[in-house]
Amino acid sequence: MLLTDGNQNSGDALEAVVAARRLGVTVDVVPLGAARPSDVALQRIELPARLKQGQPFELKIFTHADQERDATVRLWRNDQLLGEQKVRLTAGKNLHSLPQKLPDPGFYSYDVLLDIPGDPVPQNNRGSGFTVVAGEPRLLIVSADPGPDQALASALQSAGLQTSLVGLNAFPITLAELQTYDAIFISNLAAGDLGAARQKLLESAVRDFGVGLVCVGGDQAYAAGGYRGTPLESVLPVSMELDSKKVLPAGAVVLIMHGMEFLNGNQVARDCAQGVLAALGPGDELGVLLWDGSERWHFPLQKVGDRQALARQIAGMNQGDLGSFQNVLTLARDALKQSRAQLKHIIIFSDGDPQAPTAELLQSIVQERITVSSILIAGHVGPETMIYMAEAGRGRFYNVISPEDLPQIFIKETAVILKSAIYEEPFTPQVRAATEPVRGLAASEYPQLLGYVATTPKPRAETPLWTENGDPLLAHWHYGLGRAAAFTSDARSRWAKNWVGWSKYRQFWSQLAQWSLRRTDNADFDARMVVEAGDGLVLLDAIDAQGSYRNFLSLQVSVVDPKGDRQTLPLEQTGPGHYEARFKTRTSGVYMANVMELAEGRLRASQVLGATVSYSPEFNTAAPDLNLIRRIAELGGGKVLNLANPAASPFLHDRAKTFQPRDLWEWLLRAAVILFVFDIAVRRVMIDREEWVAGWRQVRRWLPLVKPPAKTPASEPSLANLLARRHQVRSQQPTAPAQGAERLCQPAREPLPREPEPAGPELPAAAAQPDPQASPPPPGSTTSRLLEAKRRAQRKDR
Repeated sequence: MLLTDGNQNSGDALEAVVAARRLGVTVDVVPLGAARPSDVALQRIELPARLKQGQPFELKIFTHADQERDATVRLWRNDQLLGEQKVRLTAGKNLHSLPQKLPDPGFYSYDVLLDIPGDPVPQNNRGSGFTVVAGEPRLLIVSADPGPDQALASALQSAGLQTSLVGLNAFPITLAELQTYDAIFISNLAAGDLGAARQKLLESAVRDFGVGLVCVGGDQAYAAGGYRGTPLESVLPVSMELDSKKVLPAGAVVLIMHGMEFLNGNQVARDCAQGVLAALGPGDELGVLLWDGSERWHFPLQKVGDRQALARQIAGMNQGDLGSFQNVLTLARDALKQSRAQLKHIIIFSDGDPQAPTAELLQSIVQERITVSSILIAGHVGPETMIYMAEAGRGRFYNVISPEDLPQIFIKETAVILKSAIYEEPFTPQVRAATEPVRGLAASEYPQLLGYVATTPKPRAETPLWTENGDPLLAHWHYGLGRAAAFTSDARSRWAKNWVGWSKYRQFWSQLAQWSLRRTDNADFDARMVVEAGDGLVLLDAIDAQGSYRNFLSLQVSVVDPKGDRQTLPLEQTGPGHYEARFKTRTSGVYMANVMELAEGRLRASQVLGATVSYSPEFNTAAPDLNLIRRIAELGGGKVLNLANPAASPFLHDRAKTFQPRDLWEWLLRAAVILFVFDIAVRRVMIDREEWVAGWRQVRRWLPLVKPPAKTPASEPSLANLLARRHQVRSQQPTAPAQGAERLCQPAREPLPREPEPAGPELPAAAAQPDPQASPPPPGSTTSRLLEAKRRAQRKDR
């Protein structure tokens, strides 16, 4: 029985019903729907995806109203209110156009709000869209501390590049904003500062839209910034795993996990621990402490080694509400004290209500060169205890408001033990290749640098500059449609103190920026992307300069959803010069698409499109789709039911006897394994009748209700057989005469006369005379005959 309003958002209900009917399933449908009179919905807004400077265009607003009424339209551009306008909505679909012109290049977002008093569903009164005004190449520098990077920004601006220097709070949060820049510099940013969502968007901007990326190092970057295993490491031409020739001192971290009293809190904690595990190297150490009835190690401090084994243990972690920090901190201190790691760190994850540890304990932890950081999440008491432990432990304190920030904070804290990858010693760059970013710069011109972060170049990367220790200083490569470069030292006065005043400082960075700029040509297509009923649709018309249709083109589109996940689809030709591709829109937000024209397997040109899903399609309409509901019931062999009518019970009409198939293969497999053993036993093991009888006797002794038979003297089976055989042979032999009984063997002929033998020494009397006490064996017995034969043999030997 299906209860629905019939307004499907994704998938095909009719196809599912047809598949169910093949299995003998019937479907009854109960129509549902919310009463929403006088509802108004903003269905979508349309504007060109790309514009030229000063080009006029119209912003189109599509709405739907259940009845005629007045509304106020408010318009924002880049979060600034442009104005409002009174409009009259008629029953049904409405279209309103607003003329616009954008004189300056850049990214522009538009937001529209319908203000309608008394509207029962305000969620569907909003819509958004964006456009890009093309201009000169634009470059963005993102830094956690923009001040020291002003020298880099000034050098790029003096080279004629439109450069913007911003902090983390101004980092673009959507892919649409990111792809408006032709290259992006990130300077000394840790993976925890960027966050997983931004890293995925940055990876997609390079891979799918050709945006350039230059990563400038520092003490918060690369391995020291927790890049290992992140999307950012995938983009860069260097790896955070060092080769076997370079062994860095290991680090050790202990996690103290406290049960969280918020929705899905322990799962968030498990995600955090998994993030820490991914950021550590194989030679680093990790241990997890928790309380689940007692303070104990979930797994003790040990080398990471096989990450999968530890990941499985973390997945089964289920911590409880810790009462005191004293014992767990003592266990962590004792374990880290025994560790040979150079850097040792404790991370406490708690809501702040356990009892604080003693000052003596924290002092002893610091004396062992161990640092302590605390993370307060969903705290329902004051943060004093957590702040106290972080300050006394010479670590950092975090007051987390959103659980979404936790994994990145853990990764950032894990990077504390990864600082051993930093080399702070003067060195002169070594030139090993004259690639495009360093062309025109002589090897003798490079000044000394004062430090860098050790990395390993990836196999396909080009590495023109190296350090004296054999580590890459500058590496670059192509990644998807874009280009990425990694400079493992910094561009500030800390490590690049001698470079800031270098006469070729501007030339070096401007050449690197020019190399990284987007290179794809803009395709001359009439393309657009729209969203309808939960589906996204890319529509493209290809016409040449003479107005003729361009048929049989090799086209594909990469669609990236708001979470940064990508899917690549072919554009299929559905008419003369007309191509289409359809995809699912399961999440609200901005969807970006890059339409690519391929020639001989290579990218020839591309065009960027975008569309916004402002709200769930559930808010589009309230009335049930009765046509679809009737069709579902018809194909499903059921009825459209009205539950208000007692006679409409689905269990009272046309019920057919059915069955449920069960899989027997598992039981048959078990039986086959058992029978196989018996088959081998029957073929290989031979059991005589006597053994069966003896076994049955033993079984009868074990059975309490069966009286065992009277015991009979046991006889040796083999001896009994020999005796029986002896009597059988004797009964068949003729009886020998009594006088010849003493001679056991008769010779075939008379023996030859022998010389007399010399007398031997006399035997002692005891040996020469028989013992009168010994009873002689009975005459004619087997024993007597054997003894006589033995005596004759001895005499013959003498």
